[in-house]
Amino acid sequence: MLAKKSFSKKVLFGSLAAVAVVAAALVGYRAFGWGAMGPVNSLKLDLSRPDALVRTKSLSTLPRDLLTVPLARDVLREEFLFYYEQSEDRLGLKGSLRRIAYEHQLGWGDQLLRMVLDQPAEVALWRDADGSLKHFAIAVSRNQLTRILEEAGKVALKDTQMSVAGSLRVDGDTVPVYALNYAWQRTLLFAAHGQRLVILSHPGMLYGGDEGKKGDGTAEKTVVSLLGKDADKQNVFHPQFHLDNAAPEGHSIAVKADFLSFGYQPFFGALEALRFDFQKGAWQSKVLLNADKLKNNAYDSAALWPVLPHSPSACFSVPVDWSALAPVLKRLGSKTSEPVAPLAEHLQGPAAACWYGNSRLHTPVFVATRKPQASDDALYGSLFDAAIGGKDPVRKTAGKDGAIRWERTIATALGPTTAALAVAGNTVVFSADGKLVDQVLAVRRKQAPAASDLLPDGARTVGLIAPASLARLIQLEAFDTLPANNEPVLRAAANEHLVPRLDALKKYPPLRMVLKRQPASGTSWETLEWQEAAR
Repeated sequence: MLAKKSFSKKVLFGSLAAVAVVAAALVGYRAFGWGAMGPVNSLKLDLSRPDALVRTKSLSTLPRDLLTVPLARDVLREEFLFYYEQSEDRLGLKGSLRRIAYEHQLGWGDQLLRMVLDQPAEVALWRDADGSLKHFAIAVSRNQLTRILEEAGKVALKDTQMSVAGSLRVDGDTVPVYALNYAWQRTLLFAAHGQRLVILSHPGMLYGGDEGKKGDGTAEKTVVSLLGKDADKQNVFHPQFHLDNAAPEGHSIAVKADFLSFGYQPFFGALEALRFDFQKGAWQSKVLLNADKLKNNAYDSAALWPVLPHSPSACFSVPVDWSALAPVLKRLGSKTSEPVAPLAEHLQGPAAACWYGNSRLHTPVFVATRKPQASDDALYGSLFDAAIGGKDPVRKTAGKDGAIRWERTIATALGPTTAALAVAGNTVVFSADGKLVDQVLAVRRKQAPAASDLLPDGARTVGLIAPASLARLIQLEAFDTLPANNEPVLRAAANEHLVPRLDALKKYPPLRMVLKRQPASGTSWETLEWQEAAR
């Protein structure tokens, strides 16, 4: 039976997501040069819509508090904290500030850095072109900025590392924006007004153009709001994360589902974000749900777990908006003899994506549910033919239990694989690894154990994770991409640094994610509880 005790102190995704956010925000970003940024807002960011938001009483204590999570402490160990404190960017910034303060006889060499790291702050983060969170804006309130900014203005006129990048109009005042080149090809911007200080990790978040001084109107408006006196405008990012303006007791990290899902969130728009809060010495998880987009108990996962094979490495259900698939199906239908768009109306409820230790990371299995009496088998064959490339013919088979299965062998960069799609009763299953499809069909025939066999509440269970199996899968993939003959240095580094972390991960028991309540209407943050699952 599943343990009744909450597993909130061992939040796996909470720690990993928080680590990603903190590392991206505080360790820094190897920026392009200040003098060669290209077009306005050269990073192509929408500064009004960050992908993640960190609210904290103290940025400097966030890494230490992450290590209070047993799993994070064992997997990251103390090296994470030391790396954060001794990172190249932080040391470069500290050295630059000390040099400027010394040469210009100023008293704030380390004060400016402490002002940011040791005070309540908000950090907004945006993804880079590679999908990782690399760009950030830090906003803090402090009542000791006047003297520092007066001195900064004088320094900017004669220092090689600090200059005036531009200016903003804030509450009727002209506010200079300073550029600080603190290391090779590393430049940040900062501006202050009244008691507000804003730091941008890269000049391209605000400026660009041939002369590097032309501003992005949307980005400027956002920074002006962060610097203004109006408290509501200072909290310009809160509404899109459905956060109130009350300061968190410890730390709060909110990450949009669109970032976590690699841009696929429009297909399950009811799930908007995840949040991880640190209060009274413990981390808690929450999920932002839009109940108005959940139709007919669309986040009831009870129908999925009975057909999914037992012991996944990781498995998650998401509340799919099947109508959002209609445009995609319409385009695919142009390649088939008959339209497949009607399939969007024949599917219902959430869908599951699962990874298993006997397969690969790039070949998860997807399971969805058809509406009762759906007679659309032929449409699935047309969809599979259109969606799966390759020159081999599609092979169709029918089982004694009424299951219909289509498969095609395709060539990939990682070698040939046989993808398969099958329908059986109200179950629809697809994977680039056809053996996983067969496993789901076997579970449905009661010939193999199901993931639901030891689940006390499948309706509210939205995820399963087996750290040991997941660690083995990660290790397999890592070393498969680092053959000893071709990558001896990186493979040795993986052996020394990655394997011990994965070994620590393997000691943790399986976990399940339980949605405590499904809201009846509106958008709200709901508790996501982590419980130790039966093996």
